[in-house]
Amino acid sequence: MIDNPSELDKWLTKLLDAHPKQIALGLRRVRSVAERMCFKIVDKQIRLNSKVIIVGGTNGKGSVCAFLENILLSEGYTTSLYTSPHILTFKERLRSNGELLDDSVWIEAFSAVEAAKIVVPEKKLTFFEFSTLAAILISDKLKPDVAIFEIGLGGRLDAVNLLDSDCSVLTSIDLDHENFLGNTREKIAWEKVHIARPGKPIVLAEENPPEILHSFCEKIGAKQIRVNRDYYYRQLGNQWSWHSREITRHALTIPSLRGKHQLRNASAALACVESLSEEFPISQGSMRKALISVHLPGRLQVLAGQPTIVLDVAHNASAGRVLSSGLGEIGFYPLTVGVVGLLDDKDSLAIFEALKSKIDKWFLVSLDPQRSMNRGRCADSLKTTLIELIPEADVHCFDGPEEGFTEACRICNKEDRIVVCGSFVTVSAVWPLAEKFLKGTEKRE
Repeated sequence: MIDNPSELDKWLTKLLDAHPKQIALGLRRVRSVAERMCFKIVDKQIRLNSKVIIVGGTNGKGSVCAFLENILLSEGYTTSLYTSPHILTFKERLRSNGELLDDSVWIEAFSAVEAAKIVVPEKKLTFFEFSTLAAILISDKLKPDVAIFEIGLGGRLDAVNLLDSDCSVLTSIDLDHENFLGNTREKIAWEKVHIARPGKPIVLAEENPPEILHSFCEKIGAKQIRVNRDYYYRQLGNQWSWHSREITRHALTIPSLRGKHQLRNASAALACVESLSEEFPISQGSMRKALISVHLPGRLQVLAGQPTIVLDVAHNASAGRVLSSGLGEIGFYPLTVGVVGLLDDKDSLAIFEALKSKIDKWFLVSLDPQRSMNRGRCADSLKTTLIELIPEADVHCFDGPEEGFTEACRICNKEDRIVVCGSFVTVSAVWPLAEKFLKGTEKRE
């Protein structure tokens, strides 16, 4: 509970109480409200007063968005960036030129959406749809040079897909949200590729793509920019190179985001900005500066201090494999404790399989129903799955992420490592505690 809630806090509480919290894909509800707002709508799509980039995919969306924002800002262009979910504060979901917006901006936008919604009360928006309309309205008023929007889930029926776009990026295709998107890569790819637009470029960063991506793009006339066909990247020691059919960029700095996979995400972002380079050219100096200074919380994020604390929002099998690889690159630790909390639609078995070689002691945590919108899986259920996979696992259950993390801190020496992962809810609950704990250890030393 917030002791003295701000006006924005009151709005958010109101929206969470009044609007469905569960996932409900579909564009009819949100389009009916959008049509009553002040947007320019052509062929059922919202056109903003900016160039628009839409980023979708199973994993890597947030990283590509961060690269795009930092590259454009480094060259002096103005941007807005909409992502979800947030980790610490709702206002993280929309940034203007890299900065969070004042509460008043959100409150004004919420009021406008509410006024339009009242006209069609039978169209009950989800919390995500409501906040997405508010973010689109804010971006339209800000009029940045480039507005970047991350798809929330899927693509075809996601509220962000109401937007017309000038370029799209599809990062990866893997199994996740199977209850909504399908249980094969082909079905998931079909849902996600609907962010493509006729006559507009779409960057396809998946290195082993289902054929449906290409056939759909060909059918609607989207301009495919495919990795390993239209653009290439290669690491050379402590640098890397990127080239397309028109341009080559040599001696690029390795991105500051940890993990070898970030080269793939960075290269997709480069392909996107190059597709817009006639209007928004990027110098080599700005590109290097952007790569080395980009920051994205919760992705192989290592907090300063001891013991080593790693925060990662890995919540599906492919993200688990990426996290496992990244943990191997970070170094050796006598003991690694995994504080893991998952939502109920995640493939916990696959995630445990990916991480089993990196975790010595498992602290499984239940997630608060309010925070997880009643989708948190209980720790005892996770334990059953883990023991089936690793009968000899050293596993302990806790009522919440805070309790699990506190116990991990108690048993770990400064040479050890704590990995907090599984969902945004898990990371958001632990992060403030982790920083407080590390500050306390600094004072004691």
